[in-house]
Amino acid sequence: MKAHAKRAKYVAWVAMLRQPKRPDVLIEIARKAPTVRFVVCGGPTSHRSPPGYGARIVEALHALPNVEYRGQVAPEEAMQVIADAAMLLSTSDEEGFPNTFTQAWSVGTPVVSLKIDPDHIIERVGLGMVSGSIDRAIADINALMDSSQRREEIAVRAQQHIAEAHSEAAVTAVFERALRGLHS
Repeated sequence: MKAHAKRAKYVAWVAMLRQPKRPDVLIEIARKAPTVRFVVCGGPTSHRSPPGYGARIVEALHALPNVEYRGQVAPEEAMQVIADAAMLLSTSDEEGFPNTFTQAWSVGTPVVSLKIDPDHIIERVGLGMVSGSIDRAIADINALMDSSQRREEIAVRAQQHIAEAHSEAAVTAVFERALRGLHS
C-alpha cells in the first residue's frame, strides 16, 4: 500500500456511466469543487439509462478542467487509479455491496459515499464518510484531502477490515461453518 502522504491528491470515481451510478452528481460535485482533481474511469452504456445519456455525461466530463476522464479502462488500470487515489467517491443512489469499496479498502483508500453504506460498515468501522448530500460530500472530500494522517488512519482500519471480513481465510471460515451446519 502506498502511504497517503505520497499519494497524488485526487478523488477516484470508477463505474459505468449509467443513470443509477449518478455520474451527473459527480459532475455537479466537480463543478462545485473546482480545486479538487478527479480521475474518472468508466465507459458509457445504454443499460438502465435513456438514449444519449452516456454521451452527454462524457461531454460534460471532458468540459471540466479538474476532471481527467479516462473512459473504459482495463480492470488493472482502474485498480491502480483507486490504489493511487486519496479517496474513492461513490455517487450511486442504491447498490448492494459495491466491489469498488472492497477494492479501495484492500489498498487502504478511504471511501466517500453519498448514500451507500452496506450494513453501515463505513460509519461503524470508520472506513470513510457517508455524506448524504452534495455539499456535505464536498466538505468531506476537502477535509480528507487536507489530512493525509486521517486518510492513513482510515487506511489501516480498511485493510484490517478486509483481512477480517473479506480475505481468503475469512471467506473459507464462513464456508466451513456453513458446511458444518449442513452436517449437524
